[in-house]
Amino acid sequence: MVEWLTFLKDLITNQALLQVFVGGCTMLLIGWMVTRARGDREALPPPAPQTIADVPLPFAQGPRETVDLMRESRDYLRRVAEDAGKIRECVRIMRDHAQRQTDILDRIEREQALENRSHARGG
Repeated sequence: MVEWLTFLKDLITNQALLQVFVGGCTMLLIGWMVTRARGDREALPPPAPQTIADVPLPFAQGPRETVDLMRESRDYLRRVAEDAGKIRECVRIMRDHAQRQTDILDRIEREQALENRSHARGG
């Protein structure tokens, strides 16, 4: 394969007319691709609006709707804060419960260690 490519390179290097022909075909292909891309671009839907001024009027909302949306957002955030408080309380209860269980396990381990030492001395 490499020999074939080397042969083609040497062939094109020695023939200027062939170089001009290949360059011309490449330019025609690139030109066709560019014009084809422009035609495809015209068939695309319009771009999404970039600013609020670009939004069509039926979708734009007035001051009353804006205030309503802000109230809904405030209520939603209040519910989120309440839920976060409940979650925080549940985590605190679980942490306290886990601490009590750990304390119980520590006492059991100490009693077992004392019992094992007393058996080892007495045995």
